[in-house]
Order: sequence, then structure tokens, then C-alpha cells
Amino acid sequence: MKKWIVTGATGFIGRNLISHLSRDHEVVAVMHHASSGRLFDAMPHVKAVVCPMEEYGLLEDRIPENTYDVFCHLAWAGTKRAARADYAVQSANARFVCDAALASKRLGCRRFLVAGTITERIAADALKRHYVAGHLVYGLSKLYAHKLLSILASREGMDYVWAQLGNIYGRGDETGNLLSYTVKELAAGRVPTYGPCQQPINFTYIDDVIAAFQILGEAGNLPKQTYFVSNGECRKLVDYLMSVASMLGGDVAIGQREDDGVRYDAAWFHDDGLKELGFSPRYTFEDGVQEMKEWLHGNKV
Repeated sequence: MKKWIVTGATGFIGRNLISHLSRDHEVVAVMHHASSGRLFDAMPHVKAVVCPMEEYGLLEDRIPENTYDVFCHLAWAGTKRAARADYAVQSANARFVCDAALASKRLGCRRFLVAGTITERIAADALKRHYVAGHLVYGLSKLYAHKLLSILASREGMDYVWAQLGNIYGRGDETGNLLSYTVKELAAGRVPTYGPCQQPINFTYIDDVIAAFQILGEAGNLPKQTYFVSNGECRKLVDYLMSVASMLGGDVAIGQREDDGVRYDAAWFHDDGLKELGFSPRYTFEDGVQEMKEWLHGNKV
């Protein structure tokens, strides 16, 4: 039975990953607050541990002694709304990634797996194109963390994988991200509003993300350190939004908000690295929206 340590255990990805792994893995779920531990009471083989990110230097004192296979670092403060532009919160996250990596090494984990973001690629282009959108602070901090970890891992001789994520969605998603916001507004009979929505983008269903994370965590020697996690689809954002509106009923107001000037490149969303490791996505975008729709009806949201 393989053994994982997962930080950010109570987040959207963390909850789903731990629920999946708990069927046939031992998992240490690391969380910020003790009150959240009840989320895992019914999950076999899961041990809840409280350790805020600023205390990762003490993590090995709080985790049961064992031999662990994967340390999956998902914890990241300030992922919602205005907090994405908070430089103090975001820059601190970069240090915590490195603290988690060193804790992983002390705990004897074979692989350190981290959740990155496609926004890193925008951040890398930000100075050249003079972007000033506030949410780029989040992407810049992820990029900074990625570079710091690369240096640290080289120095420490660590095996790490950086899993860049696009837009993740699925049943139970209450993060307030783009699709979560859209679904919530449509379900409430309101009209969600957006900018021009002409940029290419990807949405990947949570179950496919979890499958990809397990492959990246447990595969043998990997040819790369950075993988883009997606189902391989790429469309204009407006096409995705119109599809959601058609499936859930209602209207979406395209062009009602100011264009923030940020541009994606369609090439960013295509990466065959995961396919070469045997990853095969199960969900198209519409398949995932249908599951969200059924979840909403079941929970009367």
C-alpha cells in the first residue's frame, strides 16, 4: 500500500485527491485548522494532521513515523478573488513551497509533487507586454516558487514534479473560480458577466486531474520535471461559456466587463507529456458540466 502526504487537504483538489487515494493508499492529510479534520473521518487509511504552512519546519514532528512515497503540496494561501493580488500573502507562499520540499526530504519521501498554474506562463510574459492586472501577483508568485524549488531541488538532490494546472472544475466546486462562478450564477437565475472572452483556454474535470496527479506521483523516473495537466481540449472562452449556458439554461453577458489585456497562447494548453505516461482523460468539457448539473440538482444549490 503506497503512502502519500497531502497538504492543502481541505481544498477542492485536496479533498478529491485524498478521497480517491484513501481507497487503497495510506494518506496523511495536512491541514491548517483542527476543525477541518472531520472531513476525513469516514475515509479509511487517512490520518489528519494540523500544521499551518508557517510551521512546516516542525512537520516531521507531527507526522507518524513511516516510509512515505509521495509528498503532494497543494496548500497555497490567497487563491480567491482579491487575495490573488495581495503581494504579502502570495510571496510568502513561495517560501512555504521550499519549506514543504525540505520537510518532504526529511520525511524520506521519494517524490515531491507540487501544483503550479498556467498563469505562470502569463507572468513570465508580463514585463514584456506591460500587463498590470492585479491577479498576476498570484501567477508571478507561482513562477517564483517554481524557480526557487528548481534551485533547491538541484542543491538537495531531490526528485520533484511541478504539475501546472489550467482551469479545474467539477462537482462540489465552490471555489468561486470562473466556471464555479458561472454555474452558481446560472443556477440562481442570474446573468453572469465577463469581458470579451476571446482568449483560448482549457477546462479539465477534477477526476481527470486526480488521475493525472496519481500518475505523476507514482510513475518511475520521469523525463521532465514540469507537466501541464489537462484533458487536451482548447477552445475560446466564449465557446465554453455558451456551452454551459445552453446546458444549464440562462444567458451569459459577454463583453460587459473591461478587457484586462491579459492574453493566453493556445500552444500553452497542449502538452503530450502526460499522454506519454499513459494518461487518458475520461471527461470532455460537456461531460463534466453534466456531472456538475446533476450535483447541483442533488444538493438543491
